[in-house]
Amino acid sequence: MSKLALASLCAGLLSCAAQQAEYYIDQLADPRRQVRLDASHALVQLGSAAVEPLLDRATAGSDSLRYITAQILGQIGDRRATPFLKSLLRDDNRYVREQAVRALGQLDDPHLHATLASVLADDSVPEVRGAAAWSLGNLRDTTAVPSLVRALVDTIPSVRRQALAALQFLWTSEAEAATLAALRDRDDNVRYIAAQLLGHHRTHRALDALCLALTDDNIWVRAESARTLGRIGDTTAVRPLERMFAEREGPDHEAAKEALHLLTGLNYAVAP
Repeated sequence: MSKLALASLCAGLLSCAAQQAEYYIDQLADPRRQVRLDASHALVQLGSAAVEPLLDRATAGSDSLRYITAQILGQIGDRRATPFLKSLLRDDNRYVREQAVRALGQLDDPHLHATLASVLADDSVPEVRGAAAWSLGNLRDTTAVPSLVRALVDTIPSVRRQALAALQFLWTSEAEAATLAALRDRDDNVRYIAAQLLGHHRTHRALDALCLALTDDNIWVRAESARTLGRIGDTTAVRPLERMFAEREGPDHEAAKEALHLLTGLNYAVAP
């Protein structure tokens, strides 16, 4: 095949893909949910060929079209969508902003940290701030750690949870120290996530704080702290775990039993 014929074929294929994109974009407004879902999936499968048609149509589209376009562009992951998605961060619709933030976190663009950090700090809607925390973690850029650490004092527990969960993928000394401090958070779920992350990273410096967390008011925080002590593998935790095993019943009792087996090799059937 000559170069001219090949170029003509490629142009034809691109034109065909663009026409398909236009067809599926029209279907995004269909009242039937399954039709919209199928159209969205088809546009993602079209990939980069769908980006320009989506951008052209969504700029002046409805809230729902902007929302689903942001979702699709995030799944496609083409950086040409970055300016449009950034513009949606000022959208009046909170759901559109949230979806745009999540989409930016899927673009693998190293220059998005400052933009997302600003959303995390300043957006008025907790769900949007939480989405920004998720995106910063998803980008795997450790320059985001200070922004996420600052978010651990957000007034809304769900935002603190998202910020803490994001630090799992950005484990620096600063992230470790912040996670250790989060064991004292007033929200049960934040403390639980903190114990979980410290176990995942086998953080030895957390030993004393985790032993103290064995007396937490929440049974699941106690249980996760026990499991984490078992993973860390320091026998200093044996005595506190034995006390917990003797004094508790339920999931925390079982977690202490498992941790003690890991630390001592013994099978604890009754309280020592």
